[in-house]
Amino acid sequence: MTRIFITVLFVFVLLQNNLTAQGCTDPQANNFDASAIENDGSCEYNTTNYTLTQKAILSDVVLESSGLVFFENKLWTHNDGGNPDKIYEIDSLTGEVLKTVIIVNSNNKDWEDITQDETHLYIGDFGNNKGNRTNLRVYKILKSDLASGVANPELIQFSYADQTDFTIANNNNDYDCEAFFFYNDSLHLFSKNWINHKTKHYVIPSSSGTYVANIRETMDVQGLITGADISDDGVIALLGYNPSGATMMWLCFDYQGTDFFSGNKRKILLGSALVNSQVEGITFRENGYGYISAEKLSTLDAKLLSFNSSQWTNGMTSGIAKIDTEKPPFEIFPNPFFENVNIMFQENGEYEVSLFDSYGRLLKHKTRTVGEELNWNVNTLLLNDGIYFFQIKNKEKVWLEKVIFRKK
Repeated sequence: MTRIFITVLFVFVLLQNNLTAQGCTDPQANNFDASAIENDGSCEYNTTNYTLTQKAILSDVVLESSGLVFFENKLWTHNDGGNPDKIYEIDSLTGEVLKTVIIVNSNNKDWEDITQDETHLYIGDFGNNKGNRTNLRVYKILKSDLASGVANPELIQFSYADQTDFTIANNNNDYDCEAFFFYNDSLHLFSKNWINHKTKHYVIPSSSGTYVANIRETMDVQGLITGADISDDGVIALLGYNPSGATMMWLCFDYQGTDFFSGNKRKILLGSALVNSQVEGITFRENGYGYISAEKLSTLDAKLLSFNSSQWTNGMTSGIAKIDTEKPPFEIFPNPFFENVNIMFQENGEYEVSLFDSYGRLLKHKTRTVGEELNWNVNTLLLNDGIYFFQIKNKEKVWLEKVIFRKK
């Protein structure tokens, strides 16, 4: 009996270890591990070059465009420090200003980025080239106020938990910031480190008040971060440039929770500032497509550029883990699976079941009728070892479940 117990315990531990195997889960990476189930952030990539598409020359009104946000099919921007306390709707085809909104009771000390939630816009007045600011703040305005042309903001004030020295150090400090976005009821800020060329991820509440911003994590971005955004499906883009003038974008995806640097970190080289001008603002529109604004640089025009990042994220976006965190009303087994995979439902009802590969391509679809247990044989699909996703949905919810296929 003791021998049987030990054998069963060994098999159980072995299965648990297999089910939690960590490694690189991105098929595009050089070190992709088909046996890995959990992404450990170790993926390595070849140098990736990408050419941005020029959409328009920006109006003279927004020559120092420093942030971008897109909502309700409208594109908004603002200028950085020393310019009027205004935000502007711009035409994404011509670059012309379509509407101007005055932000009253504010001061554009150094506006560097803009982001949004469902009801509000947030303007980040936290540019800090000298490293000596003690009045870092965010202006929070209602989207519904934009129609009138005047918005009266709430005020969010903060300081950095790790800053104790406020000596002036122009372009020689690690407490500058030009990038942030809203996510999960919080504002996530990314520093522009002039000294070590890393970025620190800070978090503060999105409600009015005074706060201390604590560091969540740090990433070596090999340059200076000037803009950030998060897509609807959880892909994070960090925009910036390095000291030689090469512009770049980091894509972070397939991470855990709000530890954005725990998953894949892929660097996309966007070419020289001599072509793009100085890139400053970035916003997603949909399906990996988005816009970048570049301010006037010497004799170069201020520009509106576009990009599409979907080719690199492989459908492995972190939105997979965010769609529903409750225990689903079904069980998928075995996982990893070989020839057959079963889906057992704990609730009656009709469900749409789809199997996708890691590139988001639909492989198989079936409608589950009331009371039916699904048993799929995948031999005809000619699958390769790796990660796949089941999308299961009813009238109320959608679930995405990661599964592993392994050949015997």
